Amino acid sequence: MNEAYQTDTQAAYVAMTTKQLIQVVVFGAVAGLFVWGLTYVLETYVLKSLLCQVTQVSPCEVAVQYSEAVATIVGGAIGLLVLVKIQVFRPLLVVIATVISLWGLVGVLSELPWYIVGLSSAGMYLLGYLLFTWVTRLRLFWLVIVLLLVLIVTMRLILTV
Repeated sequence: MNEAYQTDTQAAYVAMTTKQLIQVVVFGAVAGLFVWGLTYVLETYVLKSLLCQVTQVSPCEVAVQYSEAVATIVGGAIGLLVLVKIQVFRPLLVVIATVISLWGLVGVLSELPWYIVGLSSAGMYLLGYLLFTWVTRLRLFWLVIVLLLVLIVTMRLILTV
């Protein structure tokens, strides 16, 4: 009887400490810088030397896309481990939503100066991790999924404009 009473009076969201919030913000910025840095290193020192031969130009054009895909997947895996360690509620949903919504960000911004790409990547990943961490705190799973889908589509539309 006591358990039923407790489930009826639960808050609509899972509580989050200030320390967890600060850790998510800091990690989001670091994750953005990591993805940008790893993309740059893979593109410059690994893929361009493998794909950019003197006689072939077309594979060289996709080096940034391949390097960003690898960097985003590695960054997402590290992100999942960090969010689990700091005990964020539904960390897998946060990472999946962030990766999907920011997929291709560095490639879109690659024509800008390096410091703007780095700052933009850090800022967007910070906002993505913070936003999706905040949304996934809701206890109603179906509402979380609907809100995540709406936010992902909105972020993808903004990124492609």
